[in-house]
Amino acid sequence: MALGTNGFTFGDLDVNIPEIWGAQINDYFRYDLKLASFFIDRSDELVDGGDTVYTPNLSALTVSTKTNNAEVTLSSPTYTTQTLVVSTWKESSFVIEDREMAQLKKSYYLQEKIAKGGAYEIAQDLDDAIAALFSSFSTALGASTTNLADSSLLSAIATLEAAGVPGIFTGEVAWIMHPNTFYRQIGTIDKFTLWQNTKSEETRMKAPTPMLYGIPVIVTAAVGVTLGSRNNVLAHKDAIHWARLSMPAKAEMGYVGGEGVRVQQSYVHEYLGELVTIDLCYGVVENRDDAAVLLKSIQTVA
Repeated sequence: MALGTNGFTFGDLDVNIPEIWGAQINDYFRYDLKLASFFIDRSDELVDGGDTVYTPNLSALTVSTKTNNAEVTLSSPTYTTQTLVVSTWKESSFVIEDREMAQLKKSYYLQEKIAKGGAYEIAQDLDDAIAALFSSFSTALGASTTNLADSSLLSAIATLEAAGVPGIFTGEVAWIMHPNTFYRQIGTIDKFTLWQNTKSEETRMKAPTPMLYGIPVIVTAAVGVTLGSRNNVLAHKDAIHWARLSMPAKAEMGYVGGEGVRVQQSYVHEYLGELVTIDLCYGVVENRDDAAVLLKSIQTVA
């Protein structure tokens, strides 16, 4: 039997159909922060105050031939210093007033999520500042128009070995590469992938091992671009130093992550709301130019 044309429609029932805010919230994606934890942190030296850390640069004495009945040849090299200035102060703040706090869906824990996001952004600013120093290393291999080649990897290792850089194969040195460089360029080199070269199925059946020639690979999107070249590096951890100030302790305050990002929360009567401020005062410096090799490559893949 036909129902006819007088049944309820969506328009009839629209006011009775709820629109539900789900239990989940879509937070934005973030890449892993890895650079500050690898390079040398000098923050402890500023605990009692100060904004500048000086590091003397020693150089080798001259070796001379000793002749009988003659005075020794004195050597007096001029020593220089590296200067780490801690003055870059970044902050991220927000306030949620009482009415809006009462209206927010409690299950979202929105204030906590926003604060964690802000702490990440501040820490990322430090990672990006470290990566920005890569382009200043004077020894460079590769080109902006080609993939990073195996020959460049071997040349980089040879360069550090020839400079006497210690710990190349004991964890003090690492490749630092952009994901495009490691996965799309290095990941397609036959030497590292073909069965007849590796005698293993692992390179095709499992995730790529972040290790090249026994040296760990740090894969991070923080690796930037200068004049069209992706600035990958092979670096000793002493190549770059960084430090942060130990900011005064406040009530309702905590530190987040290994970078020491400060998070403060306080009630502000003028706004009738909770004010949250996240901040970090840091500095970065290229400490040893001969402790790293810049590995240029095309930004994506050739």
